[in-house]
Amino acid sequence: MEKIGIVLLNYLNYQDTIECVDSIRKMDYEIEGIVIVDNHSDNESFAVLHKKYQDDAKIIVVKTGKNYGFAKGNNVGINIARKRFRAEFIFVANNDILFVQKEYFDKLLGHYAEGVGVIGSEIQLGDGTIQKRYLTYTSLKESIIIFLYYFSLVHQNIFLRSLLPEIHRSACTLHGCALLLTPDFFKYYEGFYKRTFLYCEEDILYLMCRIYNLQQRYVNGSYIFHKENQSSQMSFHDEEKIKLVYKLQSSKYVIWWMIKEKIHSIF
Repeated sequence: MEKIGIVLLNYLNYQDTIECVDSIRKMDYEIEGIVIVDNHSDNESFAVLHKKYQDDAKIIVVKTGKNYGFAKGNNVGINIARKRFRAEFIFVANNDILFVQKEYFDKLLGHYAEGVGVIGSEIQLGDGTIQKRYLTYTSLKESIIIFLYYFSLVHQNIFLRSLLPEIHRSACTLHGCALLLTPDFFKYYEGFYKRTFLYCEEDILYLMCRIYNLQQRYVNGSYIFHKENQSSQMSFHDEEKIKLVYKLQSSKYVIWWMIKEKIHSIF
């Protein structure tokens, strides 16, 4: 049996984290352990979670010194899960998902082979539908256009926005709410690209895999249930300005990875 560790990033909504852990315990697969990373919540999250799981040898609860955002916060958990639980595969999940398919991990692992870096699944939403596949763009030109688009929104530059052409996302990748990182991925990387705070993690992960010809596998017939953006709603209160600033910051790193991928393909 492959050694799987699970990383859950908690920010404010510890109730969802507890529900997620409860659903993990109903799985058929015997995981190595769970690392819950409280991303410096300014409520009672860490105290509640630490007290609840302090006597469980398979659950580690840690709190970061500040809010690191999605990528770096998850990297804290990935590092702990690999060292403390000796996990070879790391399943990174939003804390607002529920595992509803007992054989879920068996289905994902059935699609693992040499050269596969990340494995994902169908994501079931509250209305019973399956979330559409995540689409990204594939050229440096498109990356720059996206950056300029967010720049125009943040700085309210209507003239610049009017000059930008439409782009069409065409490359399928995996949603960041539920990802299985494989030993092949860890041959080259220790986790997500750490400089983004929020947004574009999927796009950058796609480029990270392309550099080393790692495949991303999407497993039809395997699914988890996603409540959708619970932490984001609690932290931002749907403040679009804040979200746009994070999107602008992250989009410049997509450009950097796009250039890096192009250079790597030449040499």
